[in-house]
Amino acid sequence: MPSPRLGIAPRVAGVQRQTQILAPHMMQGLKLLAKSLPELREEIAAEMERNPAIEDVDHPLETSLSEVERLRDEDSPEPDYPEDDFEPGYSADEEAAERRQSFFDNQVKVETLQEHLVSQLPLSDIPREDWPLVETLVGDLDASGYYKGSIADAQMAFGRSESEIVSLLAKVMELDPPGCGARTVRECLLAQMDALDDSPYEDEVRTIIDRHLGDLEAGRIGTIEKSLGLTHAQLAAALRELRSLDGRPGRQYPSERERIEYVNPEVHAVKREGRWIALTDERSLPVIRLSSAFRRILDDPNQSAETKSYVRERIAAAEAFREAVAHRQETVQAIAQTIFDRQQDFFEHGFAALKPLTELEVAEAVGVHGTTVSRTVRDKYAETPQGTIELRRFFVTGVRTADGEVLSQDAVMEKLREIVDGEKASAPLSDEKIAAALKAAGYPVARRTVAKYRDRLGIPGASARKR
Repeated sequence: MPSPRLGIAPRVAGVQRQTQILAPHMMQGLKLLAKSLPELREEIAAEMERNPAIEDVDHPLETSLSEVERLRDEDSPEPDYPEDDFEPGYSADEEAAERRQSFFDNQVKVETLQEHLVSQLPLSDIPREDWPLVETLVGDLDASGYYKGSIADAQMAFGRSESEIVSLLAKVMELDPPGCGARTVRECLLAQMDALDDSPYEDEVRTIIDRHLGDLEAGRIGTIEKSLGLTHAQLAAALRELRSLDGRPGRQYPSERERIEYVNPEVHAVKREGRWIALTDERSLPVIRLSSAFRRILDDPNQSAETKSYVRERIAAAEAFREAVAHRQETVQAIAQTIFDRQQDFFEHGFAALKPLTELEVAEAVGVHGTTVSRTVRDKYAETPQGTIELRRFFVTGVRTADGEVLSQDAVMEKLREIVDGEKASAPLSDEKIAAALKAAGYPVARRTVAKYRDRLGIPGASARKR
């Protein structure tokens, strides 16, 4: 694929910035790469509707010259006004196209949280050059709207500092619904404080969020009352205001994962000669065939130069689209195979055997940009002996043990679960004691890391586990 052209952006306030300008065919390739298998099928069908140079696989039709001229005229910027006595008629080709269009028009597609947030970028104050990074960050939001990606991976993929990425997440939290993009409940609720501008308890609610969420979770109401100098009635009123905020702002929209009713794995893990191979599913995609009728028009000496020019343009667009689809498939297969090569133990032993792996490592091995890997693994599923899982599930950060060995988060969380399962029900371990137990077992992690892993595993705090 050709290298992108580099240009100098217009001078703003005396500062020149170098920006990357992608050619149209590269933009098309990135667009297809980000699509899931069902979305790719939809895009191919839509391209068949737009470009008459591509034969409809289900209803192959030979396009007549009159049809070519009509389509050429439709693409022309010059308006074509019908005569007063014009009455529309429909050819067989037009009826087939209308039936197909009616089918697509009647497909209900619910807007996901990610789509809703990205659609607001043109109206936000987020610079256009940051949109690709923001789209990647938004793609890593969970069903509740919380950011579950890796800031370190985003830094390496985009060459940006941690503070810049955190600043962009703060901008995402200002979009609708506010609070999406937060990494903690505290961040999420503080991002929604504008909703309480007219509340007499705004300052109290902010302080509760900032300092006393732990006390609130543990039921230490007296501690909060004493700290804020409030009466019981005043604290109750402040808590009513707090409950008007949404701790899970993303739940009102379906996530990308929830929108897909049936997961279509397009990568299949097959063991050959002791090695797990990534095979991509080509059978579920329609074949993109160029119309033979269009090609014959180019050889017809009786056709006008204008008609031939239009036909060449449509054929070139069809060929470019077919190449973009083929390149997408090659990229998915190459990246999936690299992931499989790094995680061979997973196929035999499950998630606990996953090794630390970042998108940047895979990008360097394949020879692509980090953002290409990020786009590829999103909403792409692999069928494995351990079940059908999303490709980005193979990426995990690591924890270095006392012996110097690097283990995945999954291995540490498995050990954490084992420790919790073995505790006394009458005296559950605090996060600090779990951290000490993990350290004794050779897994040196901080107390806050324990809290994060425990939350991911759905294990409640010690007070809630006590029986």
